[in-house]
Amino acid sequence: MRTVTDLLMTGTLDRHQNVEVIVPHCGGSLPVLADRINGFMKIFMPAGTGAPDAIEQLGRLYYDLAGPALPRLIPALLTLVGTDRLLYGSDHCWTPAAGVEAHVAALDAAPAPEGSASWRALTTANARRCLSRTAH
Repeated sequence: MRTVTDLLMTGTLDRHQNVEVIVPHCGGSLPVLADRINGFMKIFMPAGTGAPDAIEQLGRLYYDLAGPALPRLIPALLTLVGTDRLLYGSDHCWTPAAGVEAHVAALDAAPAPEGSASWRALTTANARRCLSRTAH
């Protein structure tokens, strides 16, 4: 979260809008703190710079679903971004295999996101789109 906040507060994300950033662990506490960060940007950014909107910028980033994303993190994240910005992340090799399997099982058991057959189908399609430039 600190790195993403720094990217926002320094104007880096605003200056480099074509850079695709993948934020780990559903953004951690970013979905909950996004409005506070946005408010701080409007207060503390240099006068006359027309402080960019943090919520809009956070909505352009991608977020992986590593770790226990359900039942609370994904719903919180979806208040900030659409399902088209979600990617699967396992945190393997730092998370033991049993933990990864439990996280996958939770995603598989969760209702499919609207407009998608499953979480796997959604995150696979998103990854192909996000990473298509590196597939050469």
